[in-house]
Amino acid sequence: MRKVKSRDSGDRLSLKLSGERITAERFLKSVSSFFGLVAEVSDAVAGQKGAVQWIVSAHPGSVVVEFRPVAIKVGADVVSTCVRSIREGFSLLAGKPERPRYWSDIALKRAKELADAIEPTGGGLDALRIEGDAKGTDLTRKMSEHVQTLIGVELRALGSIEGRLRTVSEGGGLHFVVQDAVTHNQVRCYIREEDTERILGAFRKRVVVYGEITYRQDRQPVSIRVERFRVLRDKHELPSAEEVRGILA
Repeated sequence: MRKVKSRDSGDRLSLKLSGERITAERFLKSVSSFFGLVAEVSDAVAGQKGAVQWIVSAHPGSVVVEFRPVAIKVGADVVSTCVRSIREGFSLLAGKPERPRYWSDIALKRAKELADAIEPTGGGLDALRIEGDAKGTDLTRKMSEHVQTLIGVELRALGSIEGRLRTVSEGGGLHFVVQDAVTHNQVRCYIREEDTERILGAFRKRVVVYGEITYRQDRQPVSIRVERFRVLRDKHELPSAEEVRGILA
């Protein structure tokens, strides 16, 4: 697919930091948290990692860091959706504790880190603002409270998760990620060492996993400690209605 630069469509986001004594540590933490959120939402929109690359530039004479997306493996429409989802997500969380579309728990935690970095009473970082349209969104401690409401309390129960296997990783414990085809939510699945080869063989396939599920307060699954799993056939592999009738006959 042809690489499409976002400069053609005007898609971009800016993180504006205000304060007379912003420490290097706080500046780097804020930029890192924002980039982590941007990458997480972009991967969820595109359905794969690294499909959108973000080019960073700093405005001269100010503390404004601009993030400009470049399509690597997807079209310009996906890039626009990434920017819109991030921009509208911040606006939504500023007003109420409601999960924005494509925002995983990791994205929400990054937003909370940004909001928590503000210390207007002598902390150096007086304000943070996300800009990408005429309105923009100011980050506040209220946004942090809204995120905490969404991800704060965890519940556990035995059950199953069905979705498509997207990633496999050893970081933070051996696990893979299943992405629900309807909600786009990603559920982290912790696996046993002896299941690694079978999991690798199921990459990008539909699977159902069974085990102890950890839920957020709003009953959305966050992770599952897998006891067993099986690979499901894709829709094109299922028998047709005519074939089923033939079997029943």
